[in-house]
Amino acid sequence: MYNSPQKYEGDRSSDLAINLSPLEIDLSGSTGKTQEATPLVTDNDVDLNIPSTSVINSKTFAVVIGNENYQRTAKVAYAVNDAKVFAGYCQKTLGLPASNVRLYKDATYGSMLAAVKDIQSIADAYHGEINVIFYYAGHGIPAENTKEAYLLPVDADGTQPEACYPLSLLYKKLEGLNAKSTLVFMDACFSGAQRGEGMLASARGVVLKPKFDAPQGNMVVFSAAQGDETAYPYKEKGHGLFTYFLLKKLQETKGAVTLGDLSNYVSTNVSQQSVVVNRKSQTPTVVPSVNMGDGWRNFKIK
Repeated sequence: MYNSPQKYEGDRSSDLAINLSPLEIDLSGSTGKTQEATPLVTDNDVDLNIPSTSVINSKTFAVVIGNENYQRTAKVAYAVNDAKVFAGYCQKTLGLPASNVRLYKDATYGSMLAAVKDIQSIADAYHGEINVIFYYAGHGIPAENTKEAYLLPVDADGTQPEACYPLSLLYKKLEGLNAKSTLVFMDACFSGAQRGEGMLASARGVVLKPKFDAPQGNMVVFSAAQGDETAYPYKEKGHGLFTYFLLKKLQETKGAVTLGDLSNYVSTNVSQQSVVVNRKSQTPTVVPSVNMGDGWRNFKIK
């Protein structure tokens, strides 16, 4: 998927530690609300052992959003850690320069607008000759009347769709980048359920099956769960279940994995682990745009 990487000499392991920081952008401000304590993590294996690469993918850019500490509804346990560690893998394992990784923690609606505008500006400057990775961990929500799927900013509760970011608009904006390839990872569900147990207040206790627009352009979308399912946490690992196995495969392969193998691994392991631990189904899905055909399975993330 990513062409013409550059090589450089030297060991990057010392200066690409996880806390070394991609371009972290905080536009949200304080939430001003006390949240429940996050469960204790007992095994953070994918956080500590991040493979390094000598490849530099200077024309690949990542937008990484982790929405955890919601101001008006339940938090999403581990979403910030999901985003932080995924950003670390983008930089350290996939070879993106630190300035190419945009990390947004607890993004408000305005922050999400700014994130999309930022990648649009980059794509314009490069005349579309870039590859894009978009990652989101946080709440999704369906509109009660239309069932349209939305990403939920931390300053919204889902009762006002106009204050949420439509998934259809995100796909349209990403298509409009005219990038060589766009890879989307969604660790969210759009049924109205919280990560784990319970419902968002705006969902009124009813699980809905949202409507999704198909991705367009050169896009492949990995989602944590099917439409009416819940995306669960993997508490002892300190991640969403979907994100943990996504990171685990990147760790095991050092990023040298095809999208087909990644899809098979994540789908199998999440489906099995969710039934064992949560006693409920969670089935990750992959939806390529029509343009991609079946060839997407052979594309490499690195």
